[in-house]
Amino acid sequence: ADPEVLTVEQLVIGTIASTGAEFALPGLLVLRARGGLLVHVRDYMDGLGVAHAMGRLGAVAARLEAGS
Repeated sequence: ADPEVLTVEQLVIGTIASTGAEFALPGLLVLRARGGLLVHVRDYMDGLGVAHAMGRLGAVAARLEAGS
């Protein structure tokens, strides 16, 4: 309803340089344009998906379990 706001579903596809593992992560991008310029950008990604792609999901889960 707001003509200044653009919402985009995206799929970020890449390769982890250190391991060669490929990944695909869904995300949501919210932009606000005013006067032909971007005045606000929010990028929402799946944090646990990022940790999994980086091979760090176990470490993240352990820290969450420990409460830190």
